[in-house]
This record gives sequence, structure tokens and C-alpha cells, in this order.
Amino acid sequence: MFNFVEMVLAGVGAGLILVALTFVSALIGVLVNAMIALFAGPVIDQVLARKSAR
Repeated sequence: MFNFVEMVLAGVGAGLILVALTFVSALIGVLVNAMIALFAGPVIDQVLARKSAR
């Protein structure tokens, strides 16, 4: 009986670790994309201003 409980808890623990790794990877990806968008914003604004001035 205890062997079955241990196997279920091990499976749940492994699943939670995989979910946490996926969440952290997605969070880092979102943060990196947000940083790129924020830093590239002024450059894109300048390029669009030059094109609209022509």
C-alpha cells in the first residue's frame, strides 16, 4: 500500500517540477521580449517619424 502512495507522490512531484520549469521558462521569455520591446521602442519611433516626414 505504501509503495503505491510513494509512486503517486513521486509522480505528482515530478509533474510539479516540470510545470514549474515550464512556467519559469515562459516567464523569462516574456520578460526578455518585453525588455526588447521597451528598448527598441524609441528607435522604431524615430524610424517611423522619418518615414512619415518624407
